[in-house]
Amino acid sequence: MNSLTAYLLSLTVTLLVAVLLTLLLKTALQKVLLDLCGTTERAAFWTRFSMIMLIATPMALALGFTPLENSSQMLFFEMMHRVRGNLIGYLFMLATTGAFISVFALFAPRPKPKDA
Repeated sequence: MNSLTAYLLSLTVTLLVAVLLTLLLKTALQKVLLDLCGTTERAAFWTRFSMIMLIATPMALALGFTPLENSSQMLFFEMMHRVRGNLIGYLFMLATTGAFISVFALFAPRPKPKDA
């Protein structure tokens, strides 16, 4: 495996994992944002924004990967170490998104329950 193959493989693995995880979260995120935002248009915007950030952050980290090792075994482990860092970036962005939504949920107006 040469350095270019390792670089492209790192980008591909990062992109696939980020997209799959984000697609798994999309429906639940959209429901929460619809509840918090009140309108479908606002919820759709914030869902798209969150999805872009969840995919773009690890991809930006992945673009910084420059393999240093020459042997195939060491190159593989170096690449996996970098993919791990990219996924940590994904988890950081996911936690950041969750924190913002949680803070917003604390202050969002709630409908008053109707008296029976």
